[in-house]
Amino acid sequence: MRRRRLVLSAAALLAARPAAAESVPFILTVDGRLPGGPRDFTLAALEALGMRDLRTITPWTREVQHFSGVPLLRLLDALGVTATSLRAEALNRYSTPLAREDATERHALLATRLDGQLLRVRERGPVWLVFPWSERPELDRPEVHERAVWQLRRLSLG
Repeated sequence: MRRRRLVLSAAALLAARPAAAESVPFILTVDGRLPGGPRDFTLAALEALGMRDLRTITPWTREVQHFSGVPLLRLLDALGVTATSLRAEALNRYSTPLAREDATERHALLATRLDGQLLRVRERGPVWLVFPWSERPELDRPEVHERAVWQLRRLSLG
């Protein structure tokens, strides 16, 4: 199983191309202090890193939501990132700092699906950074809410 995960991670990294103007529909850019330079991820390349499910209530919804996506830590590990600080930026240019603890201890998820369907821009997609609020009530605080960037388009590493 571990070997399969490594093969999938390697395939995803190969599919993630250096940032360039192309007609491929990239949904997430990772840049900053990144070994090998900036990377643009398609949905397929991002999801190839390995999906996880999360059922949680969010601060903006009333009922439990079923998200699927890639754990933020999995993306950082696949890229060989050891940075302790990150910045998340949305399509509308909203940005907020993230800490490595958001990935390691708070288990942030780069959600790409809601109830099995792709997240569209009008549904806070194509990528929404969510946290396990239902499992971890201590995360239900304004400073964590601010980090739950929807319509995420860029992660910049410090």
